[in-house]
This record gives sequence, C-alpha cells and structure tokens, in this order.
Amino acid sequence: MNLNYYNTFILVAEDSKADHGIIPNTKRPNKTVGEIQFELLNSHDYKYTQEEVLFETHMLHKNIPEGARESERAAFFGKSQACMRTSPLGKRYGWGLHFNQDGYVKLVAVDNPEYLKLANQKDLMITRAMKSKR
Repeated sequence: MNLNYYNTFILVAEDSKADHGIIPNTKRPNKTVGEIQFELLNSHDYKYTQEEVLFETHMLHKNIPEGARESERAAFFGKSQACMRTSPLGKRYGWGLHFNQDGYVKLVAVDNPEYLKLANQKDLMITRAMKSKR
C-alpha cells in the first residue's frame, strides 16, 4: 500500500487564520502532533515521505520504544490513516506541503514567495489542507 503524494502541493486550509508560517509551540510537557511534524520537516527538505512522517509522528507522539518499531509499523499501516491534509501544519500553522516527483515533502510557509509560485505551478496537483470547522 502506498499512501504517498507525488507532484502535489497542499495549500493551507481555507479557514486557517495564519498569514505566515508559525512554529508550533504549545509548551505542553508532551509534544503535539503539529510540533513533532514541524520538527521532522523543518530544515529537512525532501527527506521524508508522507508515510514516514505519519509513522515517525505516531512513534514519537505515543512514546513507542524503538524495539517495537517493526510490529508497530505493521499495526499502524494495517488500518487506514489520515493523510497530511489533516496535519495541523496546514490547518492551523500556515505551512504548505510540497511533495516532489519522488514523494518527499518540504514545508513552505504561506508568506514565502515560493508558496505562491508552487500554488500556481501547472504541473502540480494542487489541493488544500482540510478545514478545521465544518
């Protein structure tokens, strides 16, 4: 099963109030999904696929020991998973997600000129992060 996006740009959600890329920082003792995903992707352009981001986020968020990685991976991908369109990065924090032709992702802040360029690129599939409210 392949859950990755290819040649795709996920725009921020229509109802996002962010006018720039905000670094998630809730100051909670345990990191949120948004904080974990930001740490994985920030300054690591095109290092991870969507599947890798989702699984690494799961491992870190649930504090699953490294020794359980293989069995946890099978269980994690054995059931349906929400895609990166549901990520707080695009819904709340003002980050677009560009997936290249190989399926690797890069964060792009909504106020970055590259965001507008990618949003208007004809050879990319353009979609949006899901709205926070119905």
